[in-house]
Amino acid sequence: MSEAARAKWEARYGAEDYVPDQEPVTFLCEHVDTLPVGRALCLAAGTGRNAVFLAERGFAVTAVDISARGLAWCRALAERRGVEVTTVEADLLSWDFGEGEYDLVTDFYYYEQALFPAIGRALKPGGHFVFQTFSVDQALRSAGPRNRAFMVESHELFAAFAGWRMRYFEDGVVEDQAVVRIVAQKPA
Repeated sequence: MSEAARAKWEARYGAEDYVPDQEPVTFLCEHVDTLPVGRALCLAAGTGRNAVFLAERGFAVTAVDISARGLAWCRALAERRGVEVTTVEADLLSWDFGEGEYDLVTDFYYYEQALFPAIGRALKPGGHFVFQTFSVDQALRSAGPRNRAFMVESHELFAAFAGWRMRYFEDGVVEDQAVVRIVAQKPA
């Protein structure tokens, strides 16, 4: 990500009238009980709603985002809810995810295909990747992103996670957004 992207998110999260969403993504809520509790890595964590939710469920969570202001919101939410979340301010394209450290990696609405190999390395054998972002069909809808670079095609995910067990896959319209959602499990 560029400094321009960092500045964009800092401005958004620092706006005087900004109020962060505190409820986790519905897809994560629907699948969290199927995932073994352990160490979780939340990519592009933003204001931390998903990271805090996982911490409330017993996960040891690391939340990574490019925005210091977003992560400040995350820490404040964690404190209010009485849980701990480790926050890391970093550009995901240059940050070292580590190897075999996490049982779960989540990524919501940040599509960067170049991260998929690092996600695979970061997960322990048998670990899960939970992902949701806009599909290419979102461009046909009245609201939302129009830039194709921010939208995924199903075949890209199947190629990136070939050999993994696709525990859940959906490509459709959810809550008036065209999305692709997966729960993929790294081979044991």
